[in-house]
Amino acid sequence: MGTIEDIKAKADIVSIISERISVKKAGKHFKALCPFHGEKSPSFMISPELQIYKCFGCGEGGDVISFLEKYEGMDFNEAIKYLSDKTGVKLDSGSFQPKKDKEKIIEINDLASKYYNYLLLKHELGKNALKYLLEVRKLTIDTIKYFKIGFSPNNQKIFESFFINKKGLKNKDLVSAGICYERYGRVFDRFSDRIVFPLFDHRGNTVGFSGRILPNSKPDLAKFINTPETPAYHKSEVLFGLNFTKNDIKKAGLAIVTEGEFDMISPWQRGVKNIVAIKGSALTEAHANLLGRFTKKITLALDSDFAGNAAAKRGIEVAQKMGLKVNVCQLGEYKDPDELAIKNIDKFSDSIKKAVPIYDFIIDSVVKKFDLATVDGKVDISREVVPVLSRIDDEIIKAYYVEVLAKKLKVPYESVYKEVEKNNISKITSDSKEKEYEEKVQGKREQLEEALLVLVMMASPQEILDYKDYFKSSFIVKIIGQLVLFSKKSDFEIKEFSQSLPAELAQRFNEMYLNNTKGIDKFDTPSLQSEVNALKKALETFNLTKSQGEIIKKIQDSEKLHDKDEVLKYQKKLNELVKTKLILEGKH
Repeated sequence: MGTIEDIKAKADIVSIISERISVKKAGKHFKALCPFHGEKSPSFMISPELQIYKCFGCGEGGDVISFLEKYEGMDFNEAIKYLSDKTGVKLDSGSFQPKKDKEKIIEINDLASKYYNYLLLKHELGKNALKYLLEVRKLTIDTIKYFKIGFSPNNQKIFESFFINKKGLKNKDLVSAGICYERYGRVFDRFSDRIVFPLFDHRGNTVGFSGRILPNSKPDLAKFINTPETPAYHKSEVLFGLNFTKNDIKKAGLAIVTEGEFDMISPWQRGVKNIVAIKGSALTEAHANLLGRFTKKITLALDSDFAGNAAAKRGIEVAQKMGLKVNVCQLGEYKDPDELAIKNIDKFSDSIKKAVPIYDFIIDSVVKKFDLATVDGKVDISREVVPVLSRIDDEIIKAYYVEVLAKKLKVPYESVYKEVEKNNISKITSDSKEKEYEEKVQGKREQLEEALLVLVMMASPQEILDYKDYFKSSFIVKIIGQLVLFSKKSDFEIKEFSQSLPAELAQRFNEMYLNNTKGIDKFDTPSLQSEVNALKKALETFNLTKSQGEIIKKIQDSEKLHDKDEVLKYQKKLNELVKTKLILEGKH
């Protein structure tokens, strides 16, 4: 039997990550576009030496286990089981953590999914619901089985008999899973008298449910309900159907995004397989991140009134910033994709092909709302569209749509451009500028110190104390102390040294090492020493420049007090310092 450390040692982090995103060699390391935030230039680094990853854009970092937890949504047990299967390293049960709430909830949801599906397909209580799905919603039995659609009857006795008496589940666990609510010491099925759609994450785990009433249900019942937020279910992270269609999306290079279960299922049943549904009209950052793994192009096929939805617009902006290209298909006289797909699937497919870029759609939708012939109408259009255009990051795309709007409004381009720019202006106080400058200066010094430390470790770690006068950062001083202790015990190896560090130092050290070696593959000793000398010189110059600024400030203060002796004293010091600095820079 192996250990978790054995698994981490055998599981090559570069291989695991490259199975999911495109990576390229970069010196000693590998780089990629970060999968956790939108970017155009790679800032995501992977170190085979340290077996870690770090994004220098958004700050995400960790080891192979934390990558799987973050990227795939696995919990710790899922991640080490996956890696155990991948590497062939067998673990004993003691290596696994006790089952967490998420695992328990998924187990209960799997059971509930089978229960609801059985009642719909096999039980008399599901007869009317099944008839509705087959005859009104035009679903087939095969589709119902594929998506594991079910029905929850308004029958407390059968619910308790199955979950509590037969399966022995506790009230608190049923409530925690979200399929029940508790009242008067008893639990009641949250989805009672509803068609039930299991909600899966992209790996096929049953994380929750969505319930929809039948047409003849009680009028006081909410039309749609979902599982409340639980450790397993987060509405903003779930895309209905993605576990079934992710390969089709990848193959097509396009994801069609709809607004509800039937809007996704109806086109899917009729041959449009690269399709998913969101819960509501707004894409979230998590949705965009998830879709971005399989395609960079999405076409929104949402209900016809979504253009006026502020949340939907924000979601579109999120998707654009995550690097997704967003188009919109127009449904014409049909209220939603479900209706159009049932009546004319060819027309639905054609509307996808004719989808227009999102900003064209927004401008056209807003223009249709107001009277272009009046000044008030033009003002109303401008007020709605200008804020949207001002948030476009790509300046070329922004300029193009400024021109489109100007032509629609029949006003000069410069007028619209000025309004867009005005929308972007934010005032910064002089105090905040000064603070920002101070932080930038301090950050620059720390960067130089970190680079010097890393290069000395690569060139001659045993000589690190010879450079101690160059280090002022408390973090660097602590690392040097650890390095001295480590060197007394064994020969220097970067991975072993990293693993020997206390937890409060290890992560930052790993990030520092990764950041300062990302452009280095092989350095010979003379080249390394040349780099070390350049950094020493930069730090000496940095110190002199800082001292120069402090002396100038003292001269100014002395001049305000009309203290000529002090002014002369500090001017003499300044002249000496400037001379030293010029010599250091080779200019004297």
